[in-house]
Amino acid sequence: MVKLRVAIAAALMLSAFIPVSAVALECKHTPAQHTEALRILEAEAAKARVLADRNPLYESDVAYYNSVLRAARACVKMLAPVVSASR
Repeated sequence: MVKLRVAIAAALMLSAFIPVSAVALECKHTPAQHTEALRILEAEAAKARVLADRNPLYESDVAYYNSVLRAARACVKMLAPVVSASR
């Protein structure tokens, strides 16, 4: 239950409903925080996929996690060069 709350908080933190082109404005957290959110969200997405395979009502959950993962990956990709260039 705690992991689900963290995943939901991470999803809200990452502004899942903003288009990827505008995500650059919303990547206000550290790369480590985005990476941790990715780890949790990928696990939750896998669970949602298993549930959706058994019951089609969970397909919307899968779509939601996929959109959040897309946004989180875009932030990680955008922030990664900044971190490596600053070293």
